[in-house]
Amino acid sequence: MKLNSFSPIPEDDNELHLPELVYWASLGEVVEVEKALANGVDVNQTDDEGYSALQAAAENGYLEVVQLLVSKGADVQHKAPHTALELAEMAEQHQIATFLKSL
Repeated sequence: MKLNSFSPIPEDDNELHLPELVYWASLGEVVEVEKALANGVDVNQTDDEGYSALQAAAENGYLEVVQLLVSKGADVQHKAPHTALELAEMAEQHQIATFLKSL
């Protein structure tokens, strides 16, 4: 699984157990994200560290997933310890940062 260095998930964790939506968002799997949302998964679902699907998608550069999550009501101000915008900026995901700033 691709996670940038800003992720709160420990690198030494051999078995990452992410919630469904956070997992699919971190991989940029827009179809799976859509399925999870259609099945009633909370758009603001977080992992044990408070890291949301929006943060995962923003940090890893998945603009389409970010846009989908925002359109479904994802909390763009959620902070754990950084917002999705801050993570996108740190990861140099310029398109995502621009999109999030436009909201």
